[in-house]
Amino acid sequence: MCQHEFVRPKPDDGLIADVYDCSAWKEFMGPVSYPVQRYGFQYCIDGMPANAEGSHSVKPGGLANFSLPPTERFKRENMLLLIVIPTSIKDPGVKKYYDFMATYELNELYNTGVCGVKMKIFSTSMDTPGRSELMGE
Repeated sequence: MCQHEFVRPKPDDGLIADVYDCSAWKEFMGPVSYPVQRYGFQYCIDGMPANAEGSHSVKPGGLANFSLPPTERFKRENMLLLIVIPTSIKDPGVKKYYDFMATYELNELYNTGVCGVKMKIFSTSMDTPGRSELMGE
């Protein structure tokens, strides 16, 4: 399924039928090949109750694999859990977790990859407080 970008029907020139057709994807991800040599992901984080009682909250950060077909990208079994941050940790303390994740996990996946397949974070999706934490603002 991760070969979807290469094997899918291509739209007519000028039409955007999927994220692969936009200029930002093409510029950031580079040309598609078979077999795929890079996966594109969307990172998303938001707070949620950690238990039914609601006395504690966490912020799970997950990845949606945009190299999968659109019908598969956001299925629970295809999402990757990257980090869980307690909501009790506030700015600027939370930024150190993002920095650690980028330095020790994401940079290696971007530069080296796994078995030669590299991982790129194409986009992020978060609310304003989440963006503020990520940026350290």
